[in-house]
Amino acid sequence: MTSTDHPAFETGGTSLTVGQVARAAGVTANAVRFYERYGVITGHRSSGNARRFTVDAICRIKLALAAQRVGITLKESAEILAGIPPLSRDLDRWVGAGDELVRIGRARIAQLQATVSELATLDFLQPDPARDRPPG
Repeated sequence: MTSTDHPAFETGGTSLTVGQVARAAGVTANAVRFYERYGVITGHRSSGNARRFTVDAICRIKLALAAQRVGITLKESAEILAGIPPLSRDLDRWVGAGDELVRIGRARIAQLQATVSELATLDFLQPDPARDRPPG
């Protein structure tokens, strides 16, 4: 099933405008379009050619925003969130996506902490005896 033939997009189904998603997610309308371009959210065009989104777009944007704060790219977030179908009520999928984002975030934090420690000691400026030793 594609995003355009999902039951929520049928006549009478509830869908949100770009502005409604932006307000609920705490971002600008341009940011909503940006997240759509990167595949974090998907939408469809209404009969009046306006962009429309399902309510889960808000959760997807909020997860991607939090992930960005620890250095997870939008591409990575989009790949993880792609495993959750639109309007999914499967809490295990949402928890699994959140757990994966947390795992990646913690790995990024550990990398940053190691880099900060290296900068604090300036060990990388010291000669490496094993590397600088003449062969033989």
